[in-house]
Amino acid sequence: MKLIIKEFLSQLRESGELDRLLPDLLARMKLIPISRAQVGVRQNGVDIAAVGKDRDGVKTLYLFVLKVGDLGRRDWDDGVNAVRATLNQIQDSYLHTSVREEHHGLPVKVVICSTGELKQELQQDYTGYINRHTTSNLGFEFWSGDDLADMVDTHLLDEYAIDPSKRAELRRAIALIGSRDYDLRHAYKIAQVLLIDSHDGTQTLNNTRRKLFIRQLKTVALVLEIVFRWANEEGNLLNAFKMGERCCLWAWEAIRARNLFKYRPAVSAFRDIYQIHDRICAAYFDKLEPFFRARDGLSGFARENALVTDKVFEQIGILAEIGLMQRHHAEMALEEGNEEAVAVTASNAGVVADTLIAVIKNNASSGSPRYDGNAIELSLAFLLLFITDKREAAKQWLDDLAARVSFAFKVKQHFPIATDSFDDLVAMEVGDLSEDQVEKLRHLSTLVPTLMYWSLILGHDEVYQLLRERYGAAFEGVCLQLWYADDLTESVIYRQPAQYESGTTEALLKFPEKIGDLLRAEMKKAESTAIVSLDALSAVEHGPWVVIAIACRHFRTPFPPQLWMPILLRTRAADVPAQMK
Repeated sequence: MKLIIKEFLSQLRESGELDRLLPDLLARMKLIPISRAQVGVRQNGVDIAAVGKDRDGVKTLYLFVLKVGDLGRRDWDDGVNAVRATLNQIQDSYLHTSVREEHHGLPVKVVICSTGELKQELQQDYTGYINRHTTSNLGFEFWSGDDLADMVDTHLLDEYAIDPSKRAELRRAIALIGSRDYDLRHAYKIAQVLLIDSHDGTQTLNNTRRKLFIRQLKTVALVLEIVFRWANEEGNLLNAFKMGERCCLWAWEAIRARNLFKYRPAVSAFRDIYQIHDRICAAYFDKLEPFFRARDGLSGFARENALVTDKVFEQIGILAEIGLMQRHHAEMALEEGNEEAVAVTASNAGVVADTLIAVIKNNASSGSPRYDGNAIELSLAFLLLFITDKREAAKQWLDDLAARVSFAFKVKQHFPIATDSFDDLVAMEVGDLSEDQVEKLRHLSTLVPTLMYWSLILGHDEVYQLLRERYGAAFEGVCLQLWYADDLTESVIYRQPAQYESGTTEALLKFPEKIGDLLRAEMKKAESTAIVSLDALSAVEHGPWVVIAIACRHFRTPFPPQLWMPILLRTRAADVPAQMK
């Protein structure tokens, strides 16, 4: 395990990664951080300062200098950022101007903390410097990558946070992370033990149990970081992406189950996990963007088939999720009054939306969804295109989808099947099904109603009327239906597919010719007690509504129409019957 951790540490950058990990490690070692690295702030050589007892039990002021990789002569004495110059700056400036009054008089320990080793060529220079500058009140230490790995193993992955027997699960996950067929069961098991199984149903936690829970959240963040690094090294960021989703969802569920939304350390620990997933998203997008923007970039020029289509829609869902996360960042920045962050994140969301459009245009199978569950990807994608003002591109995609889906249902070939079984899809592809079996695979559809509702939201009434008019010819024998979240959904949506234990299904949907009649029905539905407003879900109430979108994509929970109903009624307000206003 220490070798795994050391390899993980060797991949960290100094800014934004090592300086995020070390404060948590110090806190576990009972060295309380009193200042952290900040970009653009003069630090006088000190990246992190902490106070705690040394090995002899003496209260000490620790000053940390962070470096990555092995340290040689050039790192020691070459430029203003060299180690020697930094140590001199600490003695000449920091100790005289930046030490808090309450820490005056404490012995000082300057720690050079590196993810690598002290090269042999530097040993004599380093030893000579330390011997010359060590006093009764000032000492120096060097923490190598081996030292850090041992500390992380001892303090961040200790038996109180993760059972030693479960560390084998992490080793197995890392060994298999590069395999495309790996289902992440070992990595998921660690997250389940820490976040889900550790809860006994108690909502009122004492201080000790709350601290233990925060430790578990931070351990999950570390595990996710390790998985991310290894997956990147093995060239399989998709597995890291899936693990990031699962950790975000289960971390939110763990906070919800313990009713800790007002406990700042818990919310902060969740934000750390969410930010790691955000970095995974960025790495995934950067790696695959050239393929997204290339003609047939996701199919490798293979002919359109079930496997290619499955992968295309998977990427459509992932891109939509990444874009919606960026949009959520923009909303949060707007609330905080950070105009610069609003501009950057909103621009990022637009770039992702443009890339999504490129995927749709460059891959013909984007117009031929093969699972009814692809309604999830369609809703996520249409939502992103709508809120980033890419509506014309969305309308063009709707034209293609409506024509191809209705034709596929009519000829009973290559239509979106009502199961999520790849075997069923292959059997239909090769014509190895009886007529009765084909009918069972087309007996219901949530995808067609999804297209009809989004056509109205996007102002593309022609698609709505086309699908409505083809109901008898193309969709004969098909039950059009939608799933709505209810009061029980909150308790399951963040940890598993929610449709099996909660929700309300509206079946045998009928779509009237007059759009006003549909809007009248939607307004009555919104006022009904049978379904709930999504404001009742904690992810919407407490801010990160995008967690709902992540849950739908990850656990294959149907996209709740409550997310699009307010948009529909707002955008089509002019078509609402006068007596309803």
